[in-house]
Amino acid sequence: MKKNKVLNILLRVLKTVARVLIINIPAVIILLCLRAANQLSWISAGVALLAFWGISGIIVFYVFKDLDDFMNYLKKLAQGFEPELPKLHWGIFSSTRLTKTFLNVKNLWSNQFASAGSVLENLPNPMLMIDENQKIVFANFSAKDLFKEKVLGKKIRTIFNDSILLGTIKSVITQAQSSKTITEFDIKNKTDRIQTFQIKIDHLPAPTKEGAVVVISFFDITPFKLFKVQQADFFANASHELKTPLAIISGCVETLQGPAQNDRAAHQKFLSLIAEQTVRMTDLVQNMLQLSRLQVDVPLNRKKSFSMNDLIQKVVDDFDVRAKAMHKKIILNKQAHLPLFHGDRNDLYHVFQNLVDNALKYGKAKSDIHINTYSDTTRSAFLVVSIHNVGVPIPPEYLDRIWDKFYRVHSSDSSSVDGSGLGLGIVQNIVRKYQGHIDVVSTQESGTTFTVYLPVEP
Repeated sequence: MKKNKVLNILLRVLKTVARVLIINIPAVIILLCLRAANQLSWISAGVALLAFWGISGIIVFYVFKDLDDFMNYLKKLAQGFEPELPKLHWGIFSSTRLTKTFLNVKNLWSNQFASAGSVLENLPNPMLMIDENQKIVFANFSAKDLFKEKVLGKKIRTIFNDSILLGTIKSVITQAQSSKTITEFDIKNKTDRIQTFQIKIDHLPAPTKEGAVVVISFFDITPFKLFKVQQADFFANASHELKTPLAIISGCVETLQGPAQNDRAAHQKFLSLIAEQTVRMTDLVQNMLQLSRLQVDVPLNRKKSFSMNDLIQKVVDDFDVRAKAMHKKIILNKQAHLPLFHGDRNDLYHVFQNLVDNALKYGKAKSDIHINTYSDTTRSAFLVVSIHNVGVPIPPEYLDRIWDKFYRVHSSDSSSVDGSGLGLGIVQNIVRKYQGHIDVVSTQESGTTFTVYLPVEP
């Protein structure tokens, strides 16, 4: 340690002498020229040269020492350290002003880097950065939330055990390719739910302060993948649902054109069947079109308002004749002075028309349908409508699936009930459109109750 200190002092002295000699080269040349022209004596030239060396030594000692210290300071900054700012003198080259100017620029850069770092930390997409040894040196908040364990300081292979992904990362690190995208990659998140991501791996133009050379960005495409699967299922189910009435209609037409061509009784029977299946297909197509419209992100129209009690009363009146024909009764209990609801009356009519229709279809013979309207202010302002019927309960394992498109609970009591399996899917989409939710309770003892909660705008 002491030896290194002596060597440093000796090196600085030699450097100072060399700088003094270099600085005084012009003065030596001038003095030699004056002496050659007999304008200056050797003694005077020697005294002048000593004076120049003295003044130069002072300048070199203060100014160049400051510059050397300042350069060492910059080198340590470039290496990622945070050294203490060296003490500088007021030299003729204003080294202090230079330092202050640099510090202002450094603070500006630090603030900009801090802002950029904050942006990276708060990006909605998960992001990891790794060094040449494939060690994770940066993970933003989304990445930390995605993975169960702490990822900083770990090798990337401890997080992912996929040879294709690891091979791609390695090829980008070695710059065999500067950028690579993996279109679909499944990751199990901290709740053990599978999410599908598009992963983009890029080589950075220069290593970061932490030594990162590659950035790995994750883009969640789970909704898009789910949409593609649902779309394929939708068209497959729609084709299947349409196939049955089309086959019946086709069979009726063939019969009417062939064996039953002159049979008037058969004409009435088969034409009635064709009309029935045509209505079924029309309802199915209309439901599919409505469901497609609901899945498009169209802004809500909240300019109009209406009374929820009046709407429910209209639904009850429309089903009154049908209920009597089925030997059932709809009992409506309305809370007075409910706040007005802002939205599309037709949307909400479709919701409660569908739920009441289901209650009639699946309720026991000669049973009552109970409908209640009230306001719930326990948490926030909600309009609540509950529809209860007594019948065969929905099995618990089917409660989450009744909202799926074309899904119908298979049981001996429901197999003969007409329906496309789209109604509850439409109901759920409309209620979600208004930021509401539906609860379903179904037991053998108490029957089935659908309760719709719709938030009321202040």
